[in-house]
Parts: sequence; C-alpha cells; structure tokens
Amino acid sequence: MNRFLSIAARNLRRNTRRTLISAATVFAGVCAIVWMQGFADGFTNLIIEDTVYGKVGALQVHKRGWHDADRSALEFDLPQDPRFEARIRKVAGVTHVAPRITFDGMLNNGKIATMFVATAIDPAQEDRVCPARRKDIAKGGQPLGPKSHADALLGGQLADSLSAGLDASLSVLATNRAGVANALDVTVRGLLPSRFIVESKRSVVVPLAFAQELLGMDQRVTEYVVAVTDPDEVEQVATRLRAALGKDFEVETWRDLAPAQRDVVTQTRVVLGSITVILFILVATGIANTMLMSVYERVREIGTMMSVGTRRNQVVVLFLAEAGMLGLCGALAGAVLGATVVIALGHSGVVAHPPGGDPMTIHPVTTWAFVLRTMGLAVLGTLVAGMLPAWKAAHLRPADALRST
Repeated sequence: MNRFLSIAARNLRRNTRRTLISAATVFAGVCAIVWMQGFADGFTNLIIEDTVYGKVGALQVHKRGWHDADRSALEFDLPQDPRFEARIRKVAGVTHVAPRITFDGMLNNGKIATMFVATAIDPAQEDRVCPARRKDIAKGGQPLGPKSHADALLGGQLADSLSAGLDASLSVLATNRAGVANALDVTVRGLLPSRFIVESKRSVVVPLAFAQELLGMDQRVTEYVVAVTDPDEVEQVATRLRAALGKDFEVETWRDLAPAQRDVVTQTRVVLGSITVILFILVATGIANTMLMSVYERVREIGTMMSVGTRRNQVVVLFLAEAGMLGLCGALAGAVLGATVVIALGHSGVVAHPPGGDPMTIHPVTTWAFVLRTMGLAVLGTLVAGMLPAWKAAHLRPADALRST
C-alpha cells in the first residue's frame, strides 16, 4: 500500500497546476459548507432562542378549544391555581411554569387610537420560562419588575404610531369576556425590538395583575407557559404533559404556536441542504474530470504497467489513491479554515439588518463532529468521483494502450 501511495503522490506532482486546481475545488467546497452551516445554525439558533426564551416559551397549556376558536381567547380562561401549576411541574422534563393572559384592545394617547395585541406576564415568574425577555428591551428602557403594575413595554412601530416615548402615558381600552369595556392608564417603560418581519409590530407587554384588573379576571389566566430541561425534547415533554393533564387541556409546542418562525428554520435548513448537495456535485465533477484527463494522458504508461504484470485491481487502487489524496488534502485545509472563520465570527458576532426589523447579532456556531463529517463526505465524494476514471484505466487493453500516441 505504501508503494501505491508513493506512486500516487508522484503522479499528482506531475501536473502541479491541475492538482492544485482540483484540490482548491475541494478546499473551497468544504470551506463554504462549514461556513454556511455555521452561519445557518447561528441564525436558526437566534430564531429559536428569541422565540422560546424571549416570547413564546417552549410549551403552552390552554383550555381545550383555544387553538381553533374564532372567539376571544378570554372565553377559554383558566384558574390561576398553584395546585394546577404543581401538576405541570411534576411532569418529567418540565422545569418551570408561569401564568399569562393574552388579549387585544386599543391604545390611546389622547389624540390617536390604534389596535394592539398584549401579553400579560407575571414578572416574578416569567424570567424562569422566558429568561431572554428581561434583556430583550431597546436601550434606555427597563423590564417589568415585581413592583410594576401600570407599566408597559411597546413594540417600536406601535410606539412610533402613537408618538409614545419612554415615560409616556397611554390609555388602554379592552373588552372583557362579558363584552364590557374598561380603560386604564399605563406608562411606557421600554420598547421591544423587532428582529423578524414575521413578528407583530403591535405587541404590548403588561403586568399580569394589571391585565386582570383591566379585564375583570381576578385569579384567572388564559394560558400557562412551560419551560423544559432540553428544548430538543420538547415534543416528548408535550406528549407526557398531555397525558398528565387529560383531554380538557391543549398542550402545544413553540413550533405549533410560532409557525412562521418554525417555517423560517425549516426553509433555512432545506436551502442549506440543497446548496450543500450542489457543491458536492460540483466538487465531484471537478475531481472526475481531473482523473479522466490523467487517464487519457497516461494511456501508454497504464498499458506498460499492465503488460509487466500489474493487475487491474491494482490500477483501480492507484487511481483511487490519487483521488483520495486530492480529497483529503483539500478537505483538511478547507475544514480548518472554515472552522477557524466560524469560531472567530462566533465570538465577535455578525450584525445583520433584516428588512423592516431591528439589527440582530448572529453568532455562527459549529461542532467538530460536523466538521469531521463534512471532511469524510468530501473524501468519500472524491473517491466516488474517481471510480469511473479508475474503472476506465483498469479496463484498457494493454496492446491497444501501448499502440496509442
């Protein structure tokens, strides 16, 4: 085997320019795949973290009928009951539970009124299910705290439409489940950043106690938000929670509650997979072309080798060794550079400016397992690409090969 590797290395050095071009093809393909995967994983992680840890939560529990109802969510209210929360926390994989109310209404600054969609949270418990919510506030604002009552956080577009800056006073008008309207004043304490165009620009966050007073829902909520130990096992936890609570309740994951974000994650992965396949095809085509040219240039040499006793399978091994060496060198260099770039950008972050959204910082991420897997696939791809040229070389007839010019 060492002899074959030595001959293969010598053959690759014969045409240095072509060898470097072929290795560069593998290098560029592997480097691009590692970099794109790292950036895509960083982007999808940002979406998932923003959705799970900043807004929706991993799971939500509602009264049955809430999801498909065409009526107000307030008609599917639940008791704010510590015993019910304890039932949820007993389920394996659940770490924390927090109550919420979701409702809509009108905001008025004394001159202009506009619609809003509100999430009422318990500041003392919300941090445990959505820890990113406290820090996810535009500069200068402050999060809702345990002592907050008539305070509110507004989406940027909503605040602009009402000319409402920090400490501005607004009137909140909402209708309870009985159809009775009520109004209370709130003070704007912060603005909510908007990162993705799929997000509502009319979001409002208020304290749970404020919403209960406004809507006449003392000790009532519309949902419970559930945090889990491992977000990757959210479906399994949801199944166990449905069994524990029974048919009177709906348990939905963040994928069910945020379909737009879920689709963005899925589409990103599909697009990346398609690009990866195309890159592998281009790399394999380049290697196959290089090896075929090598076969046509070395017809007489191959004929001489076979006429002095070199077996056909040994010719195949020789050409596959050349392809494998090309693939390994290019893949190794591409993987090292790609991983280095991803790690460096992962520490510093890449600031992106989505259309219609606030700037967001993406931290590319990768794993050595993925890098090694990409290298392995690249080398395997070059070996597969070298199979046809190797087969052609092995099936040349020695007499015909020796007569060729």
